[in-house]
Amino acid sequence: MKTIISIFVALSAISCTQTANQIGKPVNTNDAVSVNVGLENFKTDGKAEAVLFGKVDEVCQSEGCWFTYQTETKNITVDFGDAFTVPKNIGAKDLYAVGYFYNDTTEDKTVEVKFHADGVKFK
Repeated sequence: MKTIISIFVALSAISCTQTANQIGKPVNTNDAVSVNVGLENFKTDGKAEAVLFGKVDEVCQSEGCWFTYQTETKNITVDFGDAFTVPKNIGAKDLYAVGYFYNDTTEDKTVEVKFHADGVKFK
C-alpha cells in the first residue's frame, strides 16, 4: 500500500510541473528571441542563457531526447539531459525553449554550438 501511495504522490508531483503545452521549467515567452538572434548573441557577446523561439526541424525518433531548430545556416541541436523528453511528432512545429548555449567538441574534434533546454513550450 505504501508503494502505491508513493507512486501516486510522485505522479501527482510530475503532473503539476507539466501542462499540455509545457514540459520542464516554465518558459517566459515574453523574453523569447528567434533562434538566429540567440545564436548571434552567443557568438558575439557570449550571452549563453536565452529563451528561444523557432521551428523544429528534426526530432529524436527513438526517445524524443533531442530536437534541432532550423537556422539560417546550420541547424542547432537542443538536448535536455535526462530531465524530460519531447513528443516525436513535433517536426515543423513552432517551439519555445529556455536554457543556455554551449560549445560541444565532436568526435572529429570540431566545436559545435548546441543548446541545453531546461524547459520547452509548444505554441
